[in-house]
Amino acid sequence: MIWFIVFFITVLGICLFIMINKRNAKKEIVVFLVIALLGFTDWISIFLNNKFKPTKLISILMDFVGL
Repeated sequence: MIWFIVFFITVLGICLFIMINKRNAKKEIVVFLVIALLGFTDWISIFLNNKFKPTKLISILMDFVGL
């Protein structure tokens, strides 16, 4: 599980670096970051045998941002 966390943090950092250098909109970066972190928590809950369903949180985020 430690390698998954290290890989995720590395890839997330690279993606954020690329998005910031391309000067993407702040909303787009926030949506990407929130969805990536929700996916991360979903995978951690799978590893820990805990139920977590991020669908409601994703729908609230989409309504809040206006997508």
